[in-house]
Amino acid sequence: MRIIGGKYRGLKLLPPDDTKIRPTSDRLKEALFSIITSNKYKLNISSCNVLDICSGTGSLGIEAFSRGAVSIYFIDKDHKSINLIHKNITNLNIDNKFGNRIKIIKDEATKALENINKIFQIVLIDPPYNTNITEKCLFKLKELNLINEDSYIFAESSKPEDFNYDGYQILDIKLYGNSKLTILKLSNSSSIE
Repeated sequence: MRIIGGKYRGLKLLPPDDTKIRPTSDRLKEALFSIITSNKYKLNISSCNVLDICSGTGSLGIEAFSRGAVSIYFIDKDHKSINLIHKNITNLNIDNKFGNRIKIIKDEATKALENINKIFQIVLIDPPYNTNITEKCLFKLKELNLINEDSYIFAESSKPEDFNYDGYQILDIKLYGNSKLTILKLSNSSSIE
């Protein structure tokens, strides 16, 4: 595992020491950030707050940070994942000037979202496959106003998984091996009363 672009490009990240944590493949990560940095969605990562839900190793959030994201919030409930994220960030030798742009939250995803007061332009969701975590997070993101009409959600899942995307517009679905990347945005009539 490595950082593939930006300030920390080429730096190796510590991998998980057990199979409970499933890191995003370098191939999918490269494809994801090619999409984010392309002109297709008019995203400028250097002006984005990024939320990395079910962070695992922290690879996706760290990649966003390396590419200049304004702030990164990592959420994971597993203590091994949280320790791994701390270690991988420590390996970047980030000075205090940048350290306040990173927040690591150890909690179940939907509970963690309830304690955040920020709007995110990029949301990365990479939960354990075949769970309903993505669906719950999509509801909470909307309910808690953590996203707006300029926000994009990138959700990774297994290829056969399907979710209730009520209130969201699916912009694209990409397949990579056994993984699926679904790109979403709030639909115009999605405000919660």
